[in-house]
Amino acid sequence: MRNMAEQPEDENGLTVERPRLIAVRPEIGAGTHLPEREPHEEGQVPHALPRSAAVFSVLTFLIGVMFFAVYAPRLPHSGLVGLVLLTLLAAISDRLSILVYSESKVSVSFICLFAIAVLYGPAGIAVAAPICALSLHLPRKVFSLRFLFNVGGSGLIADVLAAAVLWALIDPSHVEVSPRVVAAALVAAGVSYGVSSFLVTNVVSLTTKQSPWSVWRESFQWLFPHYMVFGLLGLACALAYRALGVTGLLAFVAPPFMMRFAIKQYVDKTSLHVATLKAKNEQLERANREILAMSMRLKETYDATLEALAAALDARDRDTGGHSSRVSVYTMDMARFLGIREGSAEWIDIERASLLHDVGKIGVPDSILNKPGPLTAEEWQEMRKHPAIGYEMLRDVKFLSAAAEIVYSHHERYDGKGYPKGLKSDEIPLGSRIFAVADAFDAMTSDRPYRRALDWRKAREEIVNNNGVQFDPEVVEAFLKCLDSWKEGLEERRAA
Repeated sequence: MRNMAEQPEDENGLTVERPRLIAVRPEIGAGTHLPEREPHEEGQVPHALPRSAAVFSVLTFLIGVMFFAVYAPRLPHSGLVGLVLLTLLAAISDRLSILVYSESKVSVSFICLFAIAVLYGPAGIAVAAPICALSLHLPRKVFSLRFLFNVGGSGLIADVLAAAVLWALIDPSHVEVSPRVVAAALVAAGVSYGVSSFLVTNVVSLTTKQSPWSVWRESFQWLFPHYMVFGLLGLACALAYRALGVTGLLAFVAPPFMMRFAIKQYVDKTSLHVATLKAKNEQLERANREILAMSMRLKETYDATLEALAAALDARDRDTGGHSSRVSVYTMDMARFLGIREGSAEWIDIERASLLHDVGKIGVPDSILNKPGPLTAEEWQEMRKHPAIGYEMLRDVKFLSAAAEIVYSHHERYDGKGYPKGLKSDEIPLGSRIFAVADAFDAMTSDRPYRRALDWRKAREEIVNNNGVQFDPEVVEAFLKCLDSWKEGLEERRAA
């Protein structure tokens, strides 16, 4: 399978040309990342082949040459019609390999090469394999590292070893359909797969700096059954030639070549649809990214608006400046300790409610809100309306409807003596129970017209004294755990 690598960009934004992939066995489709030296477009940076990969390729070629020197002289000088015909068919098959969706090449030449291994053994393969590799690289760039590696690796080493194993397991002068011969053919095909995939996996690993295991799993693991099936077909092709000569060979190889044209027609028909689907998918992904970005911008806008509104409310109540933001910090610290997942819907609702808890004070007259002394009973009745006013203001705003429930209950007490509904214990929303502690603590540690701010130690004592009465015990525990992280800021505020 020939996987086309994407072209990455370097740190300067220029397109970097990654090593191209060619087939180990082009007809079956394995690939090797070996670049060729060729002109590059303006603005591109040529990708240099690592020295280790270049050395590995040259060594592979030299070992292949050694195999050629050992076995090629053993080729008989007569009865070579089948060798010539099968080599020609293998070379043509390589040239007619099908490009599948711009990513993979598929061919059937291994059938012909395996038939040569059956009929002529390692000597026949030593001659035929380089010719097939040469046909793949014609008409140009023959003497490149890719060519050298393909000749030595998948051409000579892998196939000559497979042929040697095959002839060691069978009687080459008497080949027939039998369990032993079939098993030997499968073993030989497996040897060809194992050696070629090992060589190519390592040269790709050296070139791309990926681990050999990941390269093999991604690009070559799937080839094993193809080698097994094509090996059996090669055996059958050899038997047909032995029995019927050239006529039998041509009759047998006709179906694979017809299959090639059928695959080509199918690929041509489906390539357009695949390309269309890819384009549509890219459009959907782009639209999804745009929607997510817009959603994030809307959330940021919502949050900024709420913070501005909270600041405006604090400014109206001149004696509690910064109250909403401080209470929000305390509330969310305790929410985190209580296990509410940051960024979840519950987290966001509590955060928004903590900022807008006093929005209902818009409906409270300034004369009451900014009164320098204690409030009368009638004035307290007016002040206690602000949770309900805030609830009415927020409940019809879709993204604030859940926060409205927390705002409505933020003056309820754990013992049920709060307002406006007299809820108790777990009847009170968790966000409201957390907020009640944060609000009370900030109120006690802030200056008021009628008293000075309490020391945080005294405020902590008051919270603990009302544990289980005004406040939820679990929330009080969270408060005590979080208090250490607030001390420094409280000391600074008191000093200021």
